[in-house]
Amino acid sequence: MSATSVLAATPLAGFHDWFSWVVMLANAAAGGWALGAHFRPRFRGWPLWVLIAVAQVAIFAQVIVGVVLENRTGADPGDLHRLYGFAAIAAVAIVYAYRIQLANRRELLYAGGSFFLAGLAIRAMILN
Repeated sequence: MSATSVLAATPLAGFHDWFSWVVMLANAAAGGWALGAHFRPRFRGWPLWVLIAVAQVAIFAQVIVGVVLENRTGADPGDLHRLYGFAAIAAVAIVYAYRIQLANRRELLYAGGSFFLAGLAIRAMILN
């Protein structure tokens, strides 16, 4: 590993740690808002869907940063850490796939999915 790789990896590792909190909190907030929107229609609307989209895109960004970090440093985060990251991506796809079938309970679907994603983020954070 070159000296440049080590220097670039240090801020990248810090960003990966910091951004894990963003991922977890964004998904927890999205889950709470979507749950409230299920029971109170006045909470529905485009701002909810923007938050959900941002929270889910953050997952993809976090996984990409983690893969780049692992490739640059050769560090081994562990199989479970990798599993939680890629399971989060799969969970986003599964929730998205069910949006049509559960259109009458879409907010509830996204609430459960967002809380699940926040839980995966917490588990991944605990492992490191």
